[in-house]
Amino acid sequence: MSAVTFVPLENERVLVQRSEHVITNYRIIQYDTGSRTTVSIPLHIVKEYKLTPKSAMFKVVNGIINVIGRLPRREEVRSAFALREYEDLTVGERRKLCDISGVPFVHPDHPYNRWCTVGYHRPFSKRFYSTYAWLRGEEVFTYWPESFILTTYRLYQFDSRKRKLYMFPMHMVETFEARGDRLRIRATTGKFEVRGKVPRQDHLLRVWQMRAWSDIPSERLEWLLMPFDKVNQLHPLSQYTFRESAPVQETYQAQESEEEMQTSASAHGSGVVFVKPVIKNKCDNCGAPMTWETIDWVGPDQYACPSCGHAHRVEYVRF
Repeated sequence: MSAVTFVPLENERVLVQRSEHVITNYRIIQYDTGSRTTVSIPLHIVKEYKLTPKSAMFKVVNGIINVIGRLPRREEVRSAFALREYEDLTVGERRKLCDISGVPFVHPDHPYNRWCTVGYHRPFSKRFYSTYAWLRGEEVFTYWPESFILTTYRLYQFDSRKRKLYMFPMHMVETFEARGDRLRIRATTGKFEVRGKVPRQDHLLRVWQMRAWSDIPSERLEWLLMPFDKVNQLHPLSQYTFRESAPVQETYQAQESEEEMQTSASAHGSGVVFVKPVIKNKCDNCGAPMTWETIDWVGPDQYACPSCGHAHRVEYVRF
């Protein structure tokens, strides 16, 4: 018996159908063994994805969806995105697709909304996604399970020494220094020192240089610290109306993360340096063997041991 219940929408066509997943021209429906629920992912909200036979990570416009289980083949997922039939859907049709899929509908005219919380999430990230409001234009830059979530607007950080959670809006940060398991931040509200797994210095620097939060009106910057319920109470989403028959302007196209990538050469050379990702043969924590087929992806360049769940970072070596 199939583990996936599928009810098609108008003009929705099935491309691939198996016991644990269904791919249509509008969405991917997958049974997630991590959360033991069926996850429906509209194709139009996906910006980037990483796919292995047993796990997948979809970076969507308002969050990250992690899925564990028997996943479809890469060429099947590529073909669904290549059709791009979801571009013909109107605003109302996309909102209906999101409502049926159980994910928040994000419209360019909405200054805030819910984070996408479907799929498998650790308790740490689950609290962030379900508590705080997603602001327009905010993206998850990088994260580490149970330790931190760095977005283009803020840093959600856990201090393992004090057992305390911090929220640092990047527009309030004046200076920062990340070294090993220590992060020092001087903000407009004081000085802070955090111990534990913290973002890398170059990642913080890239977020700081982008200054993506500079486009947010000053009266909405306080929303970064408010829970969603408080923001919605002060500024209900119902006041932002739109025409459901209006067309949608696409601003991005889903990209598949490649296992092999190229990067610009250093100043001492010319041309291109080719690198490849390398994972450890066994876990540093429990010693269990690890392969590309068995690891669980928990971040853009982070994977977890299939036995104990200990997180590791991918290393890149030159060809």
